[in-house]
Amino acid sequence: MENPKYISTWRNKWITADAGSIDDFIKTFERLAKMFKEWKEMGVKLYPGSSTGDDYAEFYTEDMDVAIKAGFTVTIGDDINTVYLLTDTGREVKVPEEKLPTEKI
Repeated sequence: MENPKYISTWRNKWITADAGSIDDFIKTFERLAKMFKEWKEMGVKLYPGSSTGDDYAEFYTEDMDVAIKAGFTVTIGDDINTVYLLTDTGREVKVPEEKLPTEKI
């Protein structure tokens, strides 16, 4: 059986909505460049066939620990105490508590 691909959908729209100066734009894009470089170093990839022309892109990894570190985790509905990863098959995988970071970033 193939490993699940844990996915995260990235949206480009509104990235600079709160920018009030060119310095704000610079900070935003530098922060994003740093994050994407870290993702690349961790092995995160652009999902095959992911369209970037509509402001959305999907990224994936087959490593649960990388997905957690990269911030792919989500909560669903009102249950904010249970954390999941979404897969490319639409399955929601509950993240074991011992894999969750103990500190908030």
